[in-house]
Parts: sequence; C-alpha cells; structure tokens
Amino acid sequence: MRKMSENGRKKSKKKLKLIHVILFVFVVYFSYTLYDQQVQMNKYDSQIEMYNTDIKTKKELKEYYAGQKVSMSSDEYIEKIARESLGYVKPYEKVFIDANR
Repeated sequence: MRKMSENGRKKSKKKLKLIHVILFVFVVYFSYTLYDQQVQMNKYDSQIEMYNTDIKTKKELKEYYAGQKVSMSSDEYIEKIARESLGYVKPYEKVFIDANR
C-alpha cells in the first residue's frame, strides 16, 4: 500500500512542478509582452510629438508666406524693390550719390 501512495505523491509532485513551470513561463511571457508594448507606445508617442511639431512649424511657415504674398502685391513694396534693386526714380526726382560709399 505504501508503494501506491508513494507513486501517487511522485505523480502529484511532478504535476505540481509542471504547473509551476507553466505558470513561470506564462509570467515571463506576460512581462515581456507588457515591456515590449510599453517600448512601442513610447516610440509612437515620440513620433506623434515629432509630427505635431512639424505640423506647427509648417503652419507658421504658411502664415509667413501668406503675409509675404499680401505685402508683395502692395504698391509700396513694389516701389521699394524698384528703387533699391533696379535703381528706378520718379520723374523730376533728384538723385544724390554718396561719394564715400
């Protein structure tokens, strides 16, 4: 009778060890999966932040160019460019040239 109960104990100990191993493997897998997902989320968060910064920069640039477009079509800007870059003068206007330049 003792042999039978010893065999039963050995089987239950083997089952218990197997359950512990399976549980340990599950905990390790769960921990790894959780860590990997956290790393991916951090990566995606940094990409989102980078894209949001890029969008903000491009919006500011768009506003700047829209302002430039408006100012470039004004008569004052056209006159300023004609005078500075092309050397144009109005009729009957006296032009003085700085000899020290």
